[in-house]
Amino acid sequence: MPTFLPELVTDILLLLPVKSLLRFRCLSTSHCSEIDRADFVKNHLNISIQTKIRQKLLFCDSESIMNGFAFDFYCADFDDDLKAAFLLKNPLKSPHRCTMVCASYNGLILLGFRFNNLALWNPFTRRYRRLPLCPVKTLSGFQNFVNFGLGYDSTLDDYKIVTISEFHDSNHVVFQAWVFSLKSNSWKRSQDVENKFTALVGCFANGALYWACDNKFVGFDLTNEVFFDLPLFPGWDPKSIYHHDYDILVVFGGDPYASIIRDEHKSVEFYLFVSDKSREVSGGSWRKEFTLEEGDLSPLAYLKEGDKILFRKGNEIFWYNLEEKTRQRVVVASPVMTDFLWITDIFGRPEVPMYNYHVCCESLVSLGSDAAFDGAPY
Repeated sequence: MPTFLPELVTDILLLLPVKSLLRFRCLSTSHCSEIDRADFVKNHLNISIQTKIRQKLLFCDSESIMNGFAFDFYCADFDDDLKAAFLLKNPLKSPHRCTMVCASYNGLILLGFRFNNLALWNPFTRRYRRLPLCPVKTLSGFQNFVNFGLGYDSTLDDYKIVTISEFHDSNHVVFQAWVFSLKSNSWKRSQDVENKFTALVGCFANGALYWACDNKFVGFDLTNEVFFDLPLFPGWDPKSIYHHDYDILVVFGGDPYASIIRDEHKSVEFYLFVSDKSREVSGGSWRKEFTLEEGDLSPLAYLKEGDKILFRKGNEIFWYNLEEKTRQRVVVASPVMTDFLWITDIFGRPEVPMYNYHVCCESLVSLGSDAAFDGAPY
C-alpha cells in the first residue's frame, strides 16, 4: 500500500468538509490527533473564510413560529448553489418554547429561548453548550429588549457573547451590557450603554461587534470590552436609522458594511467601512460602493467571485449581479421553506421582522470537552 507524506495528508484533510473529517477521526489515532489539533481547526476555518467554500445558509421553519413550537432548522450549501436543504436537529427543541438564532460566527450558533436562557451550538460537529444564566441586575419596572452579539477575541483566543438588556421604570431607561467568555465559562458586567439599539444582532468584524443605534453606529471592542462610536458619513439621517433603514453586515473582506435605504424605499445605497489599520479599532471612514435602484433589500452574503450579492426582499431571496444589474431568484428545495414574518418575538418585540436567514460556515471549533451531543446522526 502506498504511503503519503504527513504534510500531504494534512493538506488533503484541510480541504474536506466537517462531516468527512468527523468520520476520518475513527480511521486511526494519528488521524484523530491531527484533526483535533488547534492549529488544524484554525487552518481549516481560515481556508473556508478566505476561499468562501463550505458556506451555508441557515434558516428556520416559520410554521413552527406560528404554532408556538420550537424552530426546526434547515441548512443549504452555497457550494451546491443552494439547491437543496437538509434538516438540522435543534438541541433546544421543546413543545413548550420557541428557539431562535440570536447570532452566529465561525460556525458557532447562539441559540436562545428566553433572554437569559442561551446556548452555543456547532451544528456541524453536533455539539452544544448551555450557557450559565447571566446575572443581569434586575431593576424595578420591566425588561423590554435584549440585543446580542457573538465574536472572537484573537488576543485571548476566546469566543465572547455580548448581551444588552433594556430596562424601563417610571423615571428612566437603563441599558445593561454583559460579556460572556467561552474560555472562562462566565459572565462579566460591562459598561452601561446610553443609546437604544435598533439592530437585534451585532455583526462582528476586525475585533469588534457593530450595531445600529437610534442615531448612530456603535461598536464594541471585544479585547478591551469597551463601546465606541463609528464616524458618520455624508447624508447621515438620524431619523432614517431609527426606523430600521440601516443594516450592518460583515462582507467585502470582513469590514462592516452598511446599507442605507433612500428615496422613500425606492433605492438602496451601500457603504463600506474602511478601517484604518494604524489606529484603534474604531478608526476608519465610510466609502460609498454602489447604489441599487430598488428598495427594501437586505443583503445576506457576498459571492466569492465578487460580482454577486445574495439579498432577501420580503419572503424571497435572490442573487443580484452587480455588473449586469440583474437578479436571479433562489428556490431552495426543502421540506419547509421559510417566509419573512412580522410577529411578536419571544423577547417581546412587537411587529419586528424575524431574522430567520443566517449565513455561516462549517467549522470544527470546539465548545469544550464537556460539550453535549445534540443527538443528530453523523
